Parts: sequence; C-alpha cells; structure tokens
Amino acid sequence: MIRNLFSLNAKKFLALQSLFYALANSIEALVPLLLAPILTRMLDPTGYGIWVLFVTYATFMRPIVGLTTQDAIRMRFYDLDQKQLDRFTHTALFVMVVLAAFVSAVTLVFGEVVATLTKFPEAWLISIVVAAFLYEVFYTVLALQQFHNRRGAFLTTQVIQAVLSLIFIVCFLLAGWDWRGVVLGRMLSMGIATLFSLKSLGFTFSALVRVPERSFYRNIASFGVVYWPAGAVVMAMATADKVIAAHYLGVEASAMYGVAALFASAFWMANHSFVLAWTPWLFRKLKLAASEGLQEVASVSILYFVMAAIAAAAFYFFALLVAPTLLGEAFHSAIPLLQYVMIAIVLQGYFMHNMKFLHFEKRIELMSIFSAATIGLNIWLSIVWVQAMGIRGIMLATAVSFGAAFIISGMLVMARYMNLRKGAKAVVG
Repeated sequence: MIRNLFSLNAKKFLALQSLFYALANSIEALVPLLLAPILTRMLDPTGYGIWVLFVTYATFMRPIVGLTTQDAIRMRFYDLDQKQLDRFTHTALFVMVVLAAFVSAVTLVFGEVVATLTKFPEAWLISIVVAAFLYEVFYTVLALQQFHNRRGAFLTTQVIQAVLSLIFIVCFLLAGWDWRGVVLGRMLSMGIATLFSLKSLGFTFSALVRVPERSFYRNIASFGVVYWPAGAVVMAMATADKVIAAHYLGVEASAMYGVAALFASAFWMANHSFVLAWTPWLFRKLKLAASEGLQEVASVSILYFVMAAIAAAAFYFFALLVAPTLLGEAFHSAIPLLQYVMIAIVLQGYFMHNMKFLHFEKRIELMSIFSAATIGLNIWLSIVWVQAMGIRGIMLATAVSFGAAFIISGMLVMARYMNLRKGAKAVVG
C-alpha cells in the first residue's frame, strides 16, 4: 500500500513537472507553427527550403561548436558543488567561443566547396556557425535552469526568445528580406534570450570574458569527442535526411520534409518535456537502485511508452485537420508525409529514453556506438530508398533506424535492470 502511494506520488510529480516543461517548451515550439502561414505564403518552396537547411545545419553544428556540453553538465551536476559547477560552465562557454571562431575560419577558407556540398548560399555560411553557437549556449543555460529547478527563469527565457523571434522575423519579411530576414530574426532573438539567461544564472560580463582555469579543459574535450555521436544523433539524423533529400530530389524536397516535420515538432515538444522532467528524477532513483530496485522506474517507463503512442496519434489527427488551412497551397503535398514523420519521432523518443540509463552510468562510449550505428543505418537506408520512394523512403529509413536502436538498447537496459533487481532482492533477503 505504502509502495503504491509512493509510486502514485512519483507519477503525479513527474506529470506536473512534465506539464510545466510542456507549457514552457510549447512557447518556443509554437513559433514555427505561428510563422507557418506567413512563411509558406511569403516564401516560395526554394526560399523555404533554404530556411529549412539553415535550421538543419545550425542544429547539426551545435555539438561541433559546443562539444555536447549540456549533457556533460547534466551528467556531472550532482557530482560538483556550486563553485565547481560555475567553473565547469565558464570553461565550457569559453571552449564554445574558441571552437566557433575556428569553424568560422575554416568556413571562410573553404566556403565555395562547403556551399556546393550543402546547397547553401556561400555568403551566408558564417550565419550557420553563429546560430549554432547561440543555440548551444541557449540550450546549455536552459539545462542549468532546469536542474537548478529555476522554473521562472526557464519560462521567461523561452518567452523572450519566442516573442522576439516573431517580432524580428515578421518585421524583416515585411521589409523584403525574404529568407535572409528569417535567419537574422532568429539569430537576434536567440542572442538576446541567451544574454538574459546567462544573467539569470549569475554570470557577469567581466567574469565571462576572463580566460578560465585549466582544470576542466581536458574533461570537457575528452567528453565531447567521445560523446559526440550520442549528443548529435538526433541532429545528425535530421541533417542527413534533408541533405539527402536536397541532393537527390532538390532543395524544394527539403522544404516539404521541413513542413511535414513542423507538425511533428509539436509532439516532440511534449515528449521532450517528459524527458526534461524525468531525467533528474531518474538519476536520483538510479543512485538507490542497488538497494531499492527499479520497480518504480519501470512503471513510469511503461506508462511513458503507452502515453507517448497515444499522444502521437492525437497530434497526428489534429495536424491533419489544421494543416490544409495553415499551409499555403504550394506546400499541401507535405501533408501525406505526416504519418511517417510522427512514427519516426515516437521511436526516436523511445530510443532517447533508453539512452538516459546509459547516460547516468557514464557509459558514453556505448551510447556513442549505438548512436553512430543508428546514423550510419539511416544514411544507408535513406540513399537506397529515396531513389524508389522519394521523401517517404527517407522518413521510413529514419523510423526503421530509430526502431532498431530502441530494440537493441532496450535489451541492454533490461539486462541491466534484471541484475539490479536480483541484487536488491539479495540485500533484502
């Protein structure tokens, strides 16, 4: 009876936490949806396709510029005191600046080659690096706000970024800046929101411009290099999909892929909100797993699998109703693709759920092996299937890749869970 009560309290706590992060993240997730009626009418498929590629490449560049530092902070948050955590974060931000400067220099030197490979205008390649840097700092400070349980600052940061994005982008579009205005508006809003979020965490300009001590350089670099495939798996998959679509089917195909994924992002927001709330709770529970077992964690995981599938179906049918009205006629061909994107997002969430168990145990090498194999399988299947099935083949390749990774990683987590369960019984006996 008491155990059931604790389990119920845990589910209630996670539900409330997930609801908060769902509401907070929905503010940012609503921006692309609110802009969709404007962008799909003021931009042609080519212009929208360039915007989709910009977001894709900036997202892909994040772990290169930031070395997946936010996951390093999550993993070590409970191991460091506040002073050490501040030093760790300061060092991470400094490393991001250095890497962004280096990547920018490389981009300038090899701009023509990079532009040819990426199908992106050469003159605007640097904007991708700057945006990647802003994204990485932004989400790093959001991770800190989340683990510190500073929900007010977390919410305010999201509101500032979302509102300014809408204002800047609409103003630039009305001024005739086409997709370039969308890029500039997004970057300005992210920059301002990032400055606010850093200040909310107590960082000052004078402290940030100082070169940090060397104590955490090696730790951050070694983690980033080894963990990169795991930290970049979602971004790398999305980038590969859209690049393959652009190369085999044209930039307009990337636009259609991006429009279909736009609606799936609403479900991703709800799913990611659960992960945000669940991760700190899971890490605390796993510290006691050897003595208490994982019954409570297992029950929450099963509930997540069921609720995620139901939520995905609900989001899908809602998207079918609103998409014809929300999108311009030139983009209506993306609507039949929604079902494939939604399945891929569900399986992606299941896979990331399993990865959190390995994350807690600091088994980053194994996480990276799983992720690299998933990325490789997706690229291979996408190239094979795109020629026969078009965009639908790329989306099916993503779903199959995440599905295979979910099953294999799930078997590993279950084996680990059974061992802990046996250990807990032995302690009780």
